[in-house]
Amino acid sequence: MRTVGIICECNPFHGGHEYLIGRAKESGADAVICVMSGYFVQRGEAAIAPAHLRAEALLEGGADAVLELPFPFCSSGAEFFASAGVEILDRLGVGELWFGSECGEITRLDRLSALADTEAFRADYSAATRGNGGTAKEYLDRLCALAGDGEPLSSNDILGIAYLRALRARDSSMRAVTVKREGSAYRDGEITAGKYPSATALRRIWREEGLEAMLTRLPEQTREIYRREHPPLADLALAELLILGHLRLTSPEALEAIAELGGGLGNRLAECAREARTFDELLSLAATKKYPNARVRRGILFALTGIRDGDLRASPAYVRLLAANAKGRQFLAETRREQTIPVVTRRTDLPSRAEAERQAEWERRAFALYSLCLPTPCSETSLWTRGVVIKK
Repeated sequence: MRTVGIICECNPFHGGHEYLIGRAKESGADAVICVMSGYFVQRGEAAIAPAHLRAEALLEGGADAVLELPFPFCSSGAEFFASAGVEILDRLGVGELWFGSECGEITRLDRLSALADTEAFRADYSAATRGNGGTAKEYLDRLCALAGDGEPLSSNDILGIAYLRALRARDSSMRAVTVKREGSAYRDGEITAGKYPSATALRRIWREEGLEAMLTRLPEQTREIYRREHPPLADLALAELLILGHLRLTSPEALEAIAELGGGLGNRLAECAREARTFDELLSLAATKKYPNARVRRGILFALTGIRDGDLRASPAYVRLLAANAKGRQFLAETRREQTIPVVTRRTDLPSRAEAERQAEWERRAFALYSLCLPTPCSETSLWTRGVVIKK
């Protein structure tokens, strides 16, 4: 069976996802296996809808199986997000990794990814950013400058480079394929006629105009899923009292030890939390050119869940199956003997190992926080009560 893997957030599923999956199927892929972020996403935001609903939308959009990219990897920067996603697909036995990119040139991205792993680039980048971690723009600018490549790159190009680095680090046999991104840019908040709207724009429409206004911009086959479930719109800002209280009661030194909060950001966040009265005000006070909004959000999320840098470097201990059709189930059954990562559907399936217990605790904390990011908080125990979405 020829299989294609896609790492995504589906927050929400939109025309760009449909296009990428369609291209994979048109190329002759027998099955498309998606690894999708769970309850939080890469920019440190709460996913706008529950994981199983978004997974079902992916199935309706052409995917054959959807597995969860676990916390905290789903909410980390490009390096750890990509590394965990690639590792899961590789350990499942998927043959190809497909991703969208703004440049659409796999040779160029591969050349840049190889350069990113050299000591020359690491030294140059560290000197340019004074070792503070830098920003995505600084990363791309320094990489392209060192390569003598002046063509601009963007958000999905960064992820593409991270995917290729992860494949190389694992010495993976997965073949990488990139498809030139169609439609609006990743963070474009506007709707442009004739283009696929970005997930950012779709989320803005839901917040400002309501669910039905967003649904008219989604691929038709996924609209009824949202109408049927009518999910409450999740937002980290709804947990602002918990966030402000935690940051005010945690020492700056303890915050500096949290993932994403080193290099002075933990101290800054502690100071800003003492002044801020709302979550939005906290972000406004804390975010700077040196500390972008996404990094601040991730740091806050990791502070509340106790994630350290070393946790992001761990390997996923298992992966949850969220949704599958007949073709997806066939792939999982046929490759069961070769899979080196457990696929679980129930809490009782969890491996009896320390690494699995640690991942399950991260997942519990993440869902506990997500349950407070809803207009009406839900029970923390509902994490495992929703079964796998099964389609024919």
